[in-house]
Amino acid sequence: MPFKHLFFTIILLFTFPFTVFAQEHTYFRDNGSVKTVAYSPVDASVAASGGGNRAVKLWDLQNDTVTTLGSHADTVNSVAFSPDGQLLVSGGDDYACKLWDIPRKRRVATFEHIVNRSRSQVKAVDFSDDGQLLATAGVDVKLWSVQTRAEIGTLEDGKWVLAVAFSPDGRLLATGDETGQINVWNVQRRQIIAQFIGDAASVYTVKFSPDGKILAGAGYTGEIELWKVENWEHLGTLSTDATVSAIDFSPDSSTLASTGYKSVNLWKVESGEKIATLTEHRGWVNAVAFSPETDTLISGGDDETLRIWDITPYDSTPHDMVRIIYFLPRDRSIQPDIWNKLDTLIRDVQSFYANQMEINGFGRKTFTFETDENGDTLVYRVDGQSNDWYYHTETQNKVYTEIASQFDMEKHAYLIVVDISSEAIEEENTCGVGGGHWLEDETVVRKRGGYAVVPASGPCFDGEIGTQVTAHELGHAFGLEHDFRNDAFIMSYGAAPDRLSPCAAGWLAASRFFNTDQTAFNEPTILQMLTSSSYTPNAENLRLQFEVTDVDGIHQIQLLVPTTAEDPASGTKLHSCKDGHAHSSTIEFDAPALTAHRVNDIALQVIDVYGNITRQDYTLRADDTLTVQNPLDVNGDGVVNIQDLVLVASSFGQTGKSRADVNGDEIVNISDLVLVASALGEGAAAAPTLHPSVLEGLTAAEVQDLLRQARQMALTDPTYLQGIAVLEQFLALLLPKETVLFVNYPNPFNPETWIPYQLAEPADVTLYIHSVNGVLVRTLELGHQSAGVYRSRSRAAYWNGRNEHGEAVASGIYFYTLTARDFTATRKMLIQK
Repeated sequence: MPFKHLFFTIILLFTFPFTVFAQEHTYFRDNGSVKTVAYSPVDASVAASGGGNRAVKLWDLQNDTVTTLGSHADTVNSVAFSPDGQLLVSGGDDYACKLWDIPRKRRVATFEHIVNRSRSQVKAVDFSDDGQLLATAGVDVKLWSVQTRAEIGTLEDGKWVLAVAFSPDGRLLATGDETGQINVWNVQRRQIIAQFIGDAASVYTVKFSPDGKILAGAGYTGEIELWKVENWEHLGTLSTDATVSAIDFSPDSSTLASTGYKSVNLWKVESGEKIATLTEHRGWVNAVAFSPETDTLISGGDDETLRIWDITPYDSTPHDMVRIIYFLPRDRSIQPDIWNKLDTLIRDVQSFYANQMEINGFGRKTFTFETDENGDTLVYRVDGQSNDWYYHTETQNKVYTEIASQFDMEKHAYLIVVDISSEAIEEENTCGVGGGHWLEDETVVRKRGGYAVVPASGPCFDGEIGTQVTAHELGHAFGLEHDFRNDAFIMSYGAAPDRLSPCAAGWLAASRFFNTDQTAFNEPTILQMLTSSSYTPNAENLRLQFEVTDVDGIHQIQLLVPTTAEDPASGTKLHSCKDGHAHSSTIEFDAPALTAHRVNDIALQVIDVYGNITRQDYTLRADDTLTVQNPLDVNGDGVVNIQDLVLVASSFGQTGKSRADVNGDEIVNISDLVLVASALGEGAAAAPTLHPSVLEGLTAAEVQDLLRQARQMALTDPTYLQGIAVLEQFLALLLPKETVLFVNYPNPFNPETWIPYQLAEPADVTLYIHSVNGVLVRTLELGHQSAGVYRSRSRAAYWNGRNEHGEAVASGIYFYTLTARDFTATRKMLIQK
């Protein structure tokens, strides 16, 4: 039957002198939700689809016809062409897998996916590259001979398998299941050779790149994971904000397409850069496929359409840069020399940053701005929808809203120059506004883009002040915060700011805008405040301690604190910064000035070595109950906890005045320790709720000796009895009921790692480390160990990533096995270099 096709022309930008970039977009209307699509590998004018209307359709894109090959009795979940384009396979919820002859347009075979005498729905199908094998996924995976139509094997997963894909050479098969696990099978041996966590919930799609170098998987949480096939090293994560139902690689393996809600995202595989978002669907997008000619992409979704996209405009994408927009209200005329002024302005600001980065020891690093093919500054003109007076209030919000409809604001920093008669932004004394956008989750992650809004005339724009204002607002676009420690800093509001602070220069040294070759991959930054959120009012000092972890590597850590009445602006400001170290850092900030206020909303902000910015907010509050020092709080951190108990135990025998002498009898002994222990048993924080890892300062043998001494005192005071009960509970925690080998940390690691475990009884302990092919790499003889918990770095087994000869081992998967008496356990770890 013929079908209607509609064409869209989408105006992406208005530029001066009025050049237009347009995209031609075609869509086809189906009569049901589209769940799966595939291009013929030999004919880019032919595509197949299936979905909620149960039909398997063949679309002739060149001749505007569609053929229904046949149908299933329920939803069609997956279709795939054979490598020669002669056959099409479809799988559905009707427990059937059907084989179709494309030239003759008829069904030639039907298979049933049967496991343990029960039929299974077919969730995914794929052909091997030589066309000899067919894989169907449901409960487990079935392998079929295409020639004989016979089942030849089962790959037992034991769960619902929702995704399946052959490698280009046909030797491997990747599967993704309902638990988020990805298995890679050796097809000939029917054995798993690699396993990964592909999604925190369920994996819906897996694909090998056509060159066979990359395996990708994604699912419910929207994180697309990539691995290198040569050694199964994790390449990186592509983060989206919606469930990913389907992915596909371009024929040249350079681009990955992924589905989402109302959109299709395009990514550069090598760098992890998102290069485009295609947003014309009206609901969930379920399917996506590249044509064999690379320049075209087809997608299908719940809006009952198939959409064909020309993706050649996205073959080359610029790195993060500054783009200039000249915004002109409807009733104002263009300034005759505005283009020269803007060219001078951006080059002066660029030189300022280059000079300051050089002074701070980073060379002449600076941002780049967009130019045309002749190297001239490129300025985009956007005509406002309203008259001049409308933009005199809420300038930034009104202008930004109009511009955001025409530009991708999540990439690049936009210098928006607004030509309004007030010659100010927002209000009379505001010369500019700058900032960025954040994605809120457990932590807040800054998006790639930023903005700076300044007036196009007047004292805030002209001359040296105009350069300072623009440099300041662009600093916010680059992620810099207000810094009022010195009026000479560009991020202050001083009379003549002329320099970057060392913190600002160090921050920009890792910024994406100052580094054109940064990868876009980003492993999450984990932030944790280790100190209490309560403090003594007007204390002489307040020391804040944080732990920061980032597999990518930590570049700089900043503490942001509230501004005061003496500061020239409200909000937050930079307190100080610390350089990051490797992949994990424990850092401290002294901030006594905060204790003068009852409440402080602070933030820890981190930039990693790839320029990814993460922020975590904390609220600190004064606590009047901490004004009088609790004698049981031996270390004075405002909390009576296990650290106080350890300090008392380590001070046994000391005489005279000591904070460890909690009962004031001028000798530290078992009486002091039992008093601290009794405080730990009060309320909800009783010892049984503690995790053994917090007791790393004590061993089971030490606690047994302390209990012996306490019982010898034979006291009947309830406080002492409660203290003894807490010590007994500690001992129970330190004497595990079973021997366990835990996951190593960090993992992945480079070059060292710690392997924690616990022993239910004393034993001689040995660790064996093998490569993925079973070769013994290292033996760690840990000797005779007492029963107890060995989790902390001071107690866990340590491996420096070297073999028996002292040589550093290669990246890849390794297995470690612990033996203790009759106990043996093995786990997997990954070295990532």
